[in-house]
Amino acid sequence: MSTIEEWRKYREHAVSDFQGDLALVAMHSIEGPTQVPGIPGLWKPLAADQTGLSLTASARDGITVDGQLVEGTVTLEADRSIVRFSETLTATATHQPGSNHLLAIYDAKADAIARFGGISSYPENPEWVVEAEFVSEDRDRMVAFAHKSDQSGTVRHHESPGDIQFTKDGVSYRLSPFASDGSLVIVFGDKTNGKETYGMGRMLVVSIDAENKVILDFNRAILPPCAFSYHFNCPLPPAHNRLPFEVTAGEKQVVHRAV
Repeated sequence: MSTIEEWRKYREHAVSDFQGDLALVAMHSIEGPTQVPGIPGLWKPLAADQTGLSLTASARDGITVDGQLVEGTVTLEADRSIVRFSETLTATATHQPGSNHLLAIYDAKADAIARFGGISSYPENPEWVVEAEFVSEDRDRMVAFAHKSDQSGTVRHHESPGDIQFTKDGVSYRLSPFASDGSLVIVFGDKTNGKETYGMGRMLVVSIDAENKVILDFNRAILPPCAFSYHFNCPLPPAHNRLPFEVTAGEKQVVHRAV
């Protein structure tokens, strides 16, 4: 495993990359044949239960998908196909529960990247490396999460095959993660939110060993994508994922510099 210093450098590079969180400048819901202002091409959703989009364009539009010039109609695999309009402007098809057909637009010269001065973090503290247990539930279990940009009272249901249980100061806590790209992601809140850390909470990516053991290394707690761009519609911690104490570990805030 990388050292905490290596991991933090990786994180700052990742969020400021050409399709990093800071580069997201628009998120469009494609519900039917759509021409998106400012970019060429005709965009269409795939089948209702299928993620991804189709793009129709001519060679004179100058659009490439995974390095190939588009002439006609191509299918964009969600979170895989890279669409390029220019040296700096790119896009991907993406999705989230309840929204299978999203088009994310990235600008490698976005103002947010120019202003980015790093991510503030707490000093590494081994006391925040916590042993936990994965408590398996129904593999098809779904858990409701409210999202930052949705109307109040609206929830989206994420796959969550079990809970993660740990004990602190003699008290047992149970967190519900959601499944994402083969890992489990815990979105959690704690008493530092809105004071020392990002107000909407933070995230922690975890893996499970063969004996259902989990290590919660809060030193590697990360800011959610919406801390870097308000175009992300991030899940919010459900009530039982809001810890009643301060987690003084991990990332704190995005640092901005004058430009």
